[in-house]
Amino acid sequence: MALLKSMNSGVSGLNAFQKKMDVIGNNIANVETIGFKSSRVTFSQLMSKNEARSGAGSNAPQLTEQIGLGVRVGSIDRDFSQGALQSTGMNTDLAIEGDGFFVVNNNGQNYFSRAGNFSFNKDGFLVSGDGNMIQGFMADANGNVNTGTLEDLRIDFEGTVPPKRTEVVTVGGNLNSTTSTYRTLQSQSSLKVSGNSAQASSLLNDLDQTSTSFVDGDILTLDIVLPDGTTPTVPITFNYGAGAGANGTTIEDLVNHFNTQLSPLDVSISLVDGVLSVKSTIMGETELEVRGLDIVGTGSINFPIFNTINEGSTGSHTISTTVFDTLGNQHSLIVRIIQEAEDSWTYEASFLDGETITSGKTGNIDFVNGDVVQSNFELSYESSNGTENTITIGLGDPQEGISFNQYGGSTTLKALSQDGYGQGKLIDVGISGDGKVEGVYDNGNTVPLAFLALADVQNVNGLEQVTGGLFKASSAAGEIITGFASEMGSSVASGFLETSNVDLAREFTEMITSQRAYQSNARVITTSDEMLVEAVNLKR
Repeated sequence: MALLKSMNSGVSGLNAFQKKMDVIGNNIANVETIGFKSSRVTFSQLMSKNEARSGAGSNAPQLTEQIGLGVRVGSIDRDFSQGALQSTGMNTDLAIEGDGFFVVNNNGQNYFSRAGNFSFNKDGFLVSGDGNMIQGFMADANGNVNTGTLEDLRIDFEGTVPPKRTEVVTVGGNLNSTTSTYRTLQSQSSLKVSGNSAQASSLLNDLDQTSTSFVDGDILTLDIVLPDGTTPTVPITFNYGAGAGANGTTIEDLVNHFNTQLSPLDVSISLVDGVLSVKSTIMGETELEVRGLDIVGTGSINFPIFNTINEGSTGSHTISTTVFDTLGNQHSLIVRIIQEAEDSWTYEASFLDGETITSGKTGNIDFVNGDVVQSNFELSYESSNGTENTITIGLGDPQEGISFNQYGGSTTLKALSQDGYGQGKLIDVGISGDGKVEGVYDNGNTVPLAFLALADVQNVNGLEQVTGGLFKASSAAGEIITGFASEMGSSVASGFLETSNVDLAREFTEMITSQRAYQSNARVITTSDEMLVEAVNLKR
């Protein structure tokens, strides 16, 4: 009878919405499941029955009348959208931000998962909560990663890294350009003219200190002890007068003529506001001394006494760092840098523990306009076990933005880094955003140990879910490529877990509509039954 079709349609609706409720129930049940991806149900219409229309011609809008036979589940689709990340504080808890799946192995079979609640077992293997082996690419002893074969990711927590001798020490900062000073003498009293400070153009005979005027041919000789403690082999003289062969009559003439003779002897003399200053042009402590002015001739002057206003000093700056030899033994390297001139320094290297420096113990460091001329210097030393070690001292590193200068500011020079280390024991393991598993050792060194593998699935809807939230590949999944997170445009968040992407509000709404639809389909069946009862009762 025709009513049987409506009953069958109702039954198909009951079956379809029962399956939808199964999916909704499963979604809600897994609202707290790590890495869970929710599903949805889509329906499709069952085949329709065509009933011919009597007398329908070619001009009729339709030739048949179609009656649907119910509904069926068209597909159950999985939503692979990103779930929220939840912080856990455990560095082996991992979450994928973006596309990709973790690769886990169970009895030789690879599966895929978004759940990253991992930990290391007693043998050092990184495993899931179910004990499945997490897959990755292991690194060799030098930190080079083998990307050819997926392996069980294992860390040797008892392992050590061998020592590495120091090859480069990088120093950077500023050397104060006035670290060393010049010995400077200054007249105890100033030269005056009529009680006022004498100027460079003042005449010698106009000075208040001149008691008897000078005449042409008078010889003024500077009695001076040079910076090296000797007296000039050729006297420092001034021939008073303006005639041929004379040297002048002003203070400026006297100072300039003295400077011409003193300059090759590392001494300079100047006049500022009537005060004479005599300065050694050699930095550091010297024996420069002015004893007086000797005069041969008519003139007479009360030449001032000179006091020391700056003794002169040789300044230096010391930097130190710890370096390692080929066996990983530590040595305290000391480098003392001494300013010898305004743009020239020397260095002296030594070891606090007495290691013998075989070459490069001393040398020069020069500057031009405050910038260092050479980029490095080398020294070699023999450690206590007899091995020869060479260290390059890098004076700044422009590529790393490290400068090495000599300016007028304070001295900030220090050893910034050295590339050696002793033997190290593993103390911690960290996982970076690109999935790199790094070992942190007690010698301060960080070494790549492995890379976590991620799988990129061409068609994620083609994956088949198995127990434990795992997926396995099917023919519909297409090509699956394993590699690094960065190659997929994704990243790995350590200390986080990806939560379920179930939307409870949507699930509750779907549950209500499914309940009403189920009730309605049941009503179709009961109504059709009542109509059949009426048809049966017609015989009465």
